[in-house]
Amino acid sequence: MSRNLRRLSVLVPSLAMLMGHFLCEPGRADELPPAEDALKFVRITRNDADEPLALQTAIVRYTPQTSGPAADDLVVDLIGAVHVGEQDYYEKLNRLFAEYDVVLYELVAPEGTRVPKGGRTEPPANPISMMQGMTKSMLGLSSQLDHVDYTKENLVHADMSPADMMEAMKERGDSVLSFALSALSDVVRQANQQAEQLQENGEAPDEQDIVSMLTDPQAGAKMKVMMAEQFDRMGGTEMMLGATINEAIVKDRNAAAMKVFQRQLIEGKKRIAIFYGAAHMPDFDRRLREDLGLKRADKFWLNAWDLTKQPANQTSPLNAFLRMLSE
Repeated sequence: MSRNLRRLSVLVPSLAMLMGHFLCEPGRADELPPAEDALKFVRITRNDADEPLALQTAIVRYTPQTSGPAADDLVVDLIGAVHVGEQDYYEKLNRLFAEYDVVLYELVAPEGTRVPKGGRTEPPANPISMMQGMTKSMLGLSSQLDHVDYTKENLVHADMSPADMMEAMKERGDSVLSFALSALSDVVRQANQQAEQLQENGEAPDEQDIVSMLTDPQAGAKMKVMMAEQFDRMGGTEMMLGATINEAIVKDRNAAAMKVFQRQLIEGKKRIAIFYGAAHMPDFDRRLREDLGLKRADKFWLNAWDLTKQPANQTSPLNAFLRMLSE
């Protein structure tokens, strides 16, 4: 397996977080292995031969530390997500969302924006959209925006608008260019560190030229497993992003979401879910525990990617890119 593919598998998850904008039966928290990291929101399950079976994301439940009439019914679930996954994963989430009074969701868009059923229908209009489409096609996965039903009444937009993000960036003294350069530097630095660590661990693969990688019809299948392993190593933490992106993509947006959360509490909502990318969840965890005094009560896992099946209609990255250009 090529070094180029491994380096790309390190870069793509972080870039996907920047651009983005799992299904087993739930297991009780006390059934998790003792070494389970309480803040790990992404993991890989494996069989007895240590072969990967599925990439999973976590749902962590929070309840008040003290009991009482006003607190007994309050349940807050952090539902970590990846932005591309198996279609049945999103169908399972749609059924799960119906159990909440309100589900707060992420989408960098003007306040109150609601995605139409079936997702956006316009063709890719920019390089980011094209890259997302190509990645989805290569991995044989579906888009969150295409399959999550955002039209339900209990789904509430809880995010920043592009203008809000620009304003927060300016307040920190950043321009679009300085932010982009800092973010790219963080991502490349992380990719190099991960690649070096793989080499130190004796996992460095044989060299393969970039042309071979781009024309390999099996590249998508290989990339799917390697990306899942990368997510598993990071566990859905801020390590996936880097300091620059973490500040703007995670902390700023989480603060905006928590304002909407507070309004829902004032309105009397008792069963609340926060549905955001897995990298946002450690920060949300701190806010719920330290700012609101809630405690972790349970943890469940959902399958996002089936790592035992190959993507249908596999094609090389080059062919996937050319197909996107022709659509």
